Amino acid sequence: MVKGSKILKISLKVLFYLFVISVNAIMLWRVLFSGDPAKIQRLTVNDDLREAYSDGQLLLETQEQRTLTSNGLFAVRECIFSPEAKQIQIVVRYNNSTLRQLAKGYGLENVPEKTEELFDVSIVKTTDKTPLDITDNTNPEMLNEERYHPSGEPDRAYKRLYSYRRYVFENVSYEDAVGMFVDVYYKGDIDYEKTPYGALCIYEDGYPVEEVKLSGSDKKALKKEG
Repeated sequence: MVKGSKILKISLKVLFYLFVISVNAIMLWRVLFSGDPAKIQRLTVNDDLREAYSDGQLLLETQEQRTLTSNGLFAVRECIFSPEAKQIQIVVRYNNSTLRQLAKGYGLENVPEKTEELFDVSIVKTTDKTPLDITDNTNPEMLNEERYHPSGEPDRAYKRLYSYRRYVFENVSYEDAVGMFVDVYYKGDIDYEKTPYGALCIYEDGYPVEEVKLSGSDKKALKKEG
């Protein structure tokens, strides 16, 4: 009886240690694999952004919004407004299951590769047709819509589960907007009159914006010539 009790105590102790090791392993896995790649966290620097930084100062702003599209297939990991450069940069992330869902939904023979450019990403800006009357801003018929497309190819990064794209939109500002939205369409089915494959609000008038600090790597890139 004593021997059996001793074995039981040892077994419980082993199970406890295995539980602790498992929890630590899961936490370590999250630390190593859940963060976004450093490459995609850096600003895409072009002439307009560098010119706006010519005095060593650059105002960057963001507004807190939901990060996942309503269908959960895409996340906007970062949205940066640069009023001086009239530029917006966004980072879109989607996981491997998004590619499987795409293949299933569109009846594709194979699941697309992560490196393929599958999605058309644009920003829709709404402005008030009657700016002196803000009471009608919830009426779509009283709003103008303008769609903006990225200037050039996005920066890309990958992790085991995720694909990332950083898009740059030029000559666009939130200053006179009622709202701004990211629309995602499958490139094999682009019809802007249809509901987007994924959509997310990135700016809504009346809510505060917050300043974003430049990172050291961003400052270094902005100072670099060419």
